[in-house]
Amino acid sequence: MRVIGRAVLLSAAAIALGCATQRELIDRNASAGPSPCSFWPPPPSTSFALGRKTWRRYTAPLSDVARGVAASLSAAGYTARRWYPIGLEYRHGFAATTRLEAVNDDAAPMPHAERWSSFYPGAATLRWLTLARTMSLPNPGRYRVFLIAVTDLPLGPSALAPVWNEDTVMDGPGVSIGTRLPAGSDGPRDLSAYRVGVYVYQYERRQDEARGRASPSGTAHSAIEQMRAASLAESALVSSR
Repeated sequence: MRVIGRAVLLSAAAIALGCATQRELIDRNASAGPSPCSFWPPPPSTSFALGRKTWRRYTAPLSDVARGVAASLSAAGYTARRWYPIGLEYRHGFAATTRLEAVNDDAAPMPHAERWSSFYPGAATLRWLTLARTMSLPNPGRYRVFLIAVTDLPLGPSALAPVWNEDTVMDGPGVSIGTRLPAGSDGPRDLSAYRVGVYVYQYERRQDEARGRASPSGTAHSAIEQMRAASLAESALVSSR
């Protein structure tokens, strides 16, 4: 993954701010076309869980933390994922998204043949998570995407970015994302202020509906219940909303 310079990012940010505000990005529907700009925080989710621990007095490459996240996801069957920087050169951490999956009413994944659909062959993008209020779903039922973030920026349900600049950019002109582990996060750093946040995006399609829709916030299972059902490590998570 390549890293771009400050001057290039500032130019890209100027283009981004000229395109739309963060609020306008959220209000658009899919037919309006995706914006090329994404900044921290992630799109509003159905539920959220906050990590219990920080890495107090812990100095290590952020890529080591990313490998731990990747191992947890792989063990639970999430082999397709997309990595996003939080700020240029991962200066405020990273986020990873999973592929849209079908789940049972108890939030456990469907059997493999029913869990994954060719409708959505790759991990979800930030733009899709932002814009998808209604969507094509292969069958009636429940669906889910996880976004796991490791950052020292404020975590929690929010639709407003603290600032729009090279510190909070996640995707846009000149910013590289990918399916491999973050390559720009090497080098020891102080992780004492970093936390883990898990954003869960839930969707549903009823028997009498031709299309699916995003589940209202706070409905169905909590983020911790979703993680338990998905067999994701939850030892660092203690609260959800």
